[in-house]
Amino acid sequence: MQNTEQVSRISSRAKLGKNLRIHEDVIIRDGAEIGDNCIIEPGAIIYENVKLGANCFVGAQCILGERLPGYRTDPDYKNPETVIGEHSTIRSGTIIYADCKFGRGFQTGHRACIREKSIFGEGCSFGTMSQSDGQINVGDNCRFHNNVFIATYTTTEDNVHFYPMSCTVDSLHPPCQKGREGPYLESGVIVGAKVLILPRVRVGREAVIAGASVVTHDVKPGVVMAGVPAKAVKNKADVRCHLEDRPAYEVAVESLKKSES
Repeated sequence: MQNTEQVSRISSRAKLGKNLRIHEDVIIRDGAEIGDNCIIEPGAIIYENVKLGANCFVGAQCILGERLPGYRTDPDYKNPETVIGEHSTIRSGTIIYADCKFGRGFQTGHRACIREKSIFGEGCSFGTMSQSDGQINVGDNCRFHNNVFIATYTTTEDNVHFYPMSCTVDSLHPPCQKGREGPYLESGVIVGAKVLILPRVRVGREAVIAGASVVTHDVKPGVVMAGVPAKAVKNKADVRCHLEDRPAYEVAVESLKKSES
């Protein structure tokens, strides 16, 4: 059964799946595709060329497929495709621009903002009030907590974690726009709260960046970096949990494996 409130404005040229719950004041534009068993809360706007997978939840006042600047000036503008994988949860107030792609099981917090040409793998989450400045590339099972800012051209491999108020930047001499290039984070990197990672830095596999550090140069795999500027202080494997006699970061690794199984 499909439950669609009469006051919603749904284009006759949108493709709707089965068993939808679409609440009041929802707008779905021409060409949008909504998979089976989706829930779309009041005030959400889904623009043309958005493909929403099955079993997704879209919270109140979300905007999916936000049109790009060319829409205002180009009479032949065509909104690029935005794809959101099945079983995704887009919480209230989130804005996702056109020309983005998200794998299965993607989640946002409230009022997240993700700019154009952002690509996320499967099982990623992007927290409340966090922002991507566009053209980022994110692997599988990455976590971005609340109030994280990810600059343009940032790349992360799989299983990277950013904690609250951490930030990457892409310009060596802001506001200069020449030669912009974000940092590159290899798989398993953990970025503590309030960390700043500067442009063109490569952070090695399974490194840990301690809270409030500033990363100014490349980081070797498996080390713990701390300070301003950040320096290697020990190996990750040598950090012991203060509650149990075990390597401290095994807990995060085991939790991740359980979530993937």
